[in-house]
Amino acid sequence: MLDFVLRPLRSVLEAGGRSVTQPLEQSERELVDAAAAIERASDSIEHHVEVIETLASSVGPLTESVNQLTSTMDDLVAMLAPMARAERGVQEAEQDVRQVERFLRFRRHAQQAEESAPPSPEPETPS
Repeated sequence: MLDFVLRPLRSVLEAGGRSVTQPLEQSERELVDAAAAIERASDSIEHHVEVIETLASSVGPLTESVNQLTSTMDDLVAMLAPMARAERGVQEAEQDVRQVERFLRFRRHAQQAEESAPPSPEPETPS
């Protein structure tokens, strides 16, 4: 008999309880999602910091390696300078030889032309 009175009251209380707890559940889910997003972001930031630390620790050895390479290149340039001068001297000598060869060829051709040309008639002298 009391069921007749309590049933509507129970129904009202359940509906009221749902309307009160639903926003709380939604807010709780949003807070959990936000906390998870913050955790993922902090993990990502930690990974980036590790990468930056690795890069920063690599700068010193890289600088030393570049300095050694520069020193080696300077030594190579100093060693190769005399060879470059000698090579330029050889090139100049080759050019001089070519010029002499051209001159000698010209002289030889001129001599051959004189020898193969018919003798010019001597002018007659009046007697």
